[in-house]
Amino acid sequence: MTIAEKPFSGKHYCLASCELQLTTDQNARSISKALASIDPWRCLGYTEEGLFRYLIRSDPSLNRYAVVVCRETAGVVCIRYPWLRGPYLELLAVFPSQQGRGIGREIIGWMAAECPGASNSIWTTASSFNTLALAFYKGLGFAEIADLPDLVAGGYCEILLRKTLKCP
Repeated sequence: MTIAEKPFSGKHYCLASCELQLTTDQNARSISKALASIDPWRCLGYTEEGLFRYLIRSDPSLNRYAVVVCRETAGVVCIRYPWLRGPYLELLAVFPSQQGRGIGREIIGWMAAECPGASNSIWTTASSFNTLALAFYKGLGFAEIADLPDLVAGGYCEILLRKTLKCP
């Protein structure tokens, strides 16, 4: 990225283990179907149709990418930028068949590389019951900042997490 470019403004990114491609109506449909069938989205009551609308609605601050491995959709990443004090990782999902291959770790590294000078933090949330996600983020240097009860769904708590980036 050059200084003149806005972080996360590309239509396509090639990472070592995957590609990130802007979501389309077609892949948004398959992504939303997959998300609605797995936790935490299933547990929180998200529907396929609600997730589909989220993935296709007009929102100039939300950058949505299908995660593609060997021409197959392997997940999704949605980044809100600008956000308060750095990019907000609004949604990161690597489908179960692709988990454990370092894709999520690589996406977080890509996010950090996209915003040098623009921010010194990456923010995200994870459901308190989602122990695998919390362990993943903590393993990448994210720290718990606050509990956010009833943020996404009544009776559930989201944990706000922050990763402080090293300034170049």
